[in-house]
Amino acid sequence: MSAASPFVRFGPAHLTALALTILAAVFLPLLLKKTGDERLVGRTAWVLGVVLLAAKITEPFFHLWSGLRWQESLPLHLCDLGGFVAGIMLLNRNYRLYEITYFWGLGGTVQALLTPSVPWDFPHPHFFYYFVTHGLIVVGAIYATVLFRYRPTVTSIWRVFAITAWTALVIAPINWVLDTNFLYLCEKPPSSSLLDYLGPWPWYLLALVPVALAMFWLYYAPFWIGDRLQRHLR
Repeated sequence: MSAASPFVRFGPAHLTALALTILAAVFLPLLLKKTGDERLVGRTAWVLGVVLLAAKITEPFFHLWSGLRWQESLPLHLCDLGGFVAGIMLLNRNYRLYEITYFWGLGGTVQALLTPSVPWDFPHPHFFYYFVTHGLIVVGAIYATVLFRYRPTVTSIWRVFAITAWTALVIAPINWVLDTNFLYLCEKPPSSSLLDYLGPWPWYLLALVPVALAMFWLYYAPFWIGDRLQRHLR
């Protein structure tokens, strides 16, 4: 493999990837909504879903080829699971999968985009895999909200929170058996992140509970405010 430069957080490549993600997440749904072409909306969702699933399926094989241990190549981080959920949601418009995509995507993947755990900068394949898969999760969440006319509810918050907790309970013994750190349950990621402000292990895991709930409510807030405004106008 050719030599590559170490990743630079908020360097030119990182900022470009963030800008492209924002542009795709905002303007793609708005442009398609303006056309009013439901067939185009469906076809675009299908393309996004296929690209995301193809990337998530091939990514572990690339990690193996690049020298990562097979245990660590398993797609069991939250954003890996979220990528599969978002890809399938875009293909079949499943509302339950949308709920997970929305809160995992905006509550978790956005953080991963801002504080990436990626070793190499552009144009290394690691860089492309990371930002394409993470970016498409966010794009998928907003795409379904705008074009499928889906929206989260208060029940969605508690349902996704329960799913997240159960996911952690399933992953924890896998980490113990395989000596891995999926979901960062065993230690913090090597790069700086929000977890650095939540104390040492295992206390940051406990602190994540109120933080996750607060973020879920934050991303539900626009819908709550919109509902109250509509009631007031009526």
